[in-house]
Amino acid sequence: MSDIQNIDVQLLKEVVDAVNRTTESLKESYALLQKKLEHTQGLLDSVLDNTNSAIIAQDNKNGVFLKNRRAKELIEELGYDKVFSILSSFHTTGVHDYDDEGRRYFRLSVSALKSEDSEGFVYVMDDITRLKKFEQEKQRNERLRIMGEMAANIAHEVRNPLGSIELYASLLARDLEQDPDKKRLTTSIIKGVRTINAVISNTLLFAKEIKINPSKHVLVDIVDEVVLYLQHIIRDKKVRVVNKLDEEHIVFCDEDMYKQVIMNLIGNAVDAVSTGGEIIVTSEMTEKETVLHIRDNGCGIDEDMLSRLFMPFQTTKAKGTGLGLSISYKIIKVHGGDITAESNGKDYTMFTVILPSAEYAVSGGENND
Repeated sequence: MSDIQNIDVQLLKEVVDAVNRTTESLKESYALLQKKLEHTQGLLDSVLDNTNSAIIAQDNKNGVFLKNRRAKELIEELGYDKVFSILSSFHTTGVHDYDDEGRRYFRLSVSALKSEDSEGFVYVMDDITRLKKFEQEKQRNERLRIMGEMAANIAHEVRNPLGSIELYASLLARDLEQDPDKKRLTTSIIKGVRTINAVISNTLLFAKEIKINPSKHVLVDIVDEVVLYLQHIIRDKKVRVVNKLDEEHIVFCDEDMYKQVIMNLIGNAVDAVSTGGEIIVTSEMTEKETVLHIRDNGCGIDEDMLSRLFMPFQTTKAKGTGLGLSISYKIIKVHGGDITAESNGKDYTMFTVILPSAEYAVSGGENND
């Protein structure tokens, strides 16, 4: 073999070795980049899956191509059709609020997604139901406070002339002892004045600061006592009260105040049902709270009234003052609990009263214990 051929072979070997070294280097670089990419992808997946927001990305070519953990949970909870019905309601970028008929509230941030051959949207979806409920309750409490102050001022102004009217009517009745027809008129005046005075007393009770002295009580004992007290109206309408309370359930409350709430709710239920109607009382208890349900098969409450049920002077009764539920709401709130109502507007209404247990009672409430 000539010297030139030996040089060519040697040069070829060196080129091959260089290519091999370069290939190995490229493999190592590729493996390193792949590892970094996997690490970055892992971090991105971790961020997406640990956020409380549901994130969904879709385009007109691939459809849905990204769903994080929260999005999958939401789809499982609400159903695929429901979630994508909500998403399809919004075709413009920006922040939008979605009201699911007052049951759930969602806030959506919609961003455009564009590439060379497709376009779509990225949706960031947050369940803001608790925030909305909190805002609604805050607004309602503020309205209650303002109305309470106004009602107290009006009540004080009205009570003084009412006392004079009752006094003069009583004196007049005494002078008309020999004229029964006229005396009957004065008696009606006195009854009317006393009815108005009772309304004023309830108004002042609603307006004033409520003090409580809570302690532990057996729930079934309180409810049994209230049902016994209301037995005359229950018997008159032949109403069936079904007591499904657990005898072991304990409620942490001011007994007299809590009885007032239960009396109002069961009394309202008796008024709502037809003769022979049914009221079912059930309870639940956890370490944190005791829940009481009072359900009836009466006439129901329409949606418009349901939304303002605990506001003062809202009533469906011909002779009601509309203060009973407002006072009940205030009493339960002072206990650190909650009271809610649901109805189908036809033949079903249920009030739910939630009170925290002694261990979880709100220490910042108006509690004298």
